[in-house]
Amino acid sequence: RYAIAYSMDTLISGLYVWLGALSFRIGGVAPEENYPGTIHGFSGLALVLPGYRIYSTYQGSYDPLL
Repeated sequence: RYAIAYSMDTLISGLYVWLGALSFRIGGVAPEENYPGTIHGFSGLALVLPGYRIYSTYQGSYDPLL
């Protein structure tokens, strides 16, 4: 989920799906070593398009302290 959180946070184009411990992504990038963010929702779907367009079911924070 760190890779999905990082890619969504930095608006890297891709399709992202997560359900429990499973996650799937088409596109995106691996997170930087010091990136602390994560996704806190159990399940979700996100589509990030070029031009800073993001469509996501996730409305939470990427903050690791939650």
